[in-house]
Amino acid sequence: MVRTLSATLIAALSGALAAPPAFPQTDSFSGIFSNENSGFGAAFETRFQLDAGTVLASGDSADTPLFDIDTALTVEGFTDAGRRYGLVAGGRIERDSGRRGWGGLAGDCPAGRGDCATGVSPASGYRSSGAPVGDATRTALEEAYLYYDTGWGELRFGYGPGAAQLDTAGGPAAFRLSRADGGRVATDRLSGARTANLASGWSPKILFRSVALGQESTIGTLRASASWTPAVRDCGVDVCHREYGPAGLVSPVFDDVAELGLIYAIRRGDHEIEASFGIASGADATGRPGFERLLAWDAGLSWRLGDWSAGLRGLVSDNGLAGDRGYQAWSASAGYEAGPWLFTLEYAGFSDDAVHVDGTSWQVGGSRLIGERWLAGVGLRNARRWDPVLTPGGRTQVRSGDTVGFLELGWQF
Repeated sequence: MVRTLSATLIAALSGALAAPPAFPQTDSFSGIFSNENSGFGAAFETRFQLDAGTVLASGDSADTPLFDIDTALTVEGFTDAGRRYGLVAGGRIERDSGRRGWGGLAGDCPAGRGDCATGVSPASGYRSSGAPVGDATRTALEEAYLYYDTGWGELRFGYGPGAAQLDTAGGPAAFRLSRADGGRVATDRLSGARTANLASGWSPKILFRSVALGQESTIGTLRASASWTPAVRDCGVDVCHREYGPAGLVSPVFDDVAELGLIYAIRRGDHEIEASFGIASGADATGRPGFERLLAWDAGLSWRLGDWSAGLRGLVSDNGLAGDRGYQAWSASAGYEAGPWLFTLEYAGFSDDAVHVDGTSWQVGGSRLIGERWLAGVGLRNARRWDPVLTPGGRTQVRSGDTVGFLELGWQF
């Protein structure tokens, strides 16, 4: 009965949507297609990967159908000494709810009135004035870098994630697109928690990622990453670093962003534990009053025992703004695997003092792998947000909330 229902849903929605459906319980897939490319010679091979997903949701704040397609092409070769080197290029196309920079419009508190925000929050992308962004479908180049394996680790040059974003620990998630913490699409329009440290976005950088040193079953393993980004000016699908935003609002942008990321993993009996820490710092590039040096740090913890798993994450950023105008986000989740099914309970919350917006969200759901490349799942989420609103008596916060049921489908190649 379950297989019949899943197959029926996939067939119906695949025909109804212009984009191929969503995908599994992890951020990357294992079935990467590989073949030799004679144009580069026998020493090279190419690998192509594609992750596609779609979400249908029902609720007052739902906007469907939503979809996300992520692609990457890797061309890899080996030196005579056996060292890997190559090129990675990848992009993304997404239909979301009209929020560029991820946060979007929250409340109604015009800039320059009272203590309403006069800009866009760098960490969350939230703002409290201006019109909603209308471009629901967006594309972006997110990876384009050269890499070389030095023996002690991998050296990268070009577009890609920063060191604080590379290796992170946290709780399980049943879905790739719909998540309480940093979902790729806005299954509801109210969730605003994102614990990923995106201080440098995907701007061009130099990065070194070490090998994992140690032994997981004894003292544990430690991997370190470090990166330097000369200038952060990228405006992609979910991250937009621009000095001038909608409605004439301004936002800090940063130069010379240095990042460090650490992840420690250890196994004790059947228990698997990971802990991560990341930190990023950059100089204000605008020289505007009230804009300062950026400092953002994140930490995560994950635990697994057989079919059970759980984890925590948190992010603290000062937004590069003077005074108490930072962004904080936190999340926790637990999961249980039953054969091809993964069930999770997720919670996330955030507070953005730059824009005076706060929120929480809960999500429960389960997803099922179908064959090697398909996933289908259903979930229920509840989100609440307190938005800034200007009244005759001054700025106040108005609460809004919604409960959304959703179906997510995924496909991987």
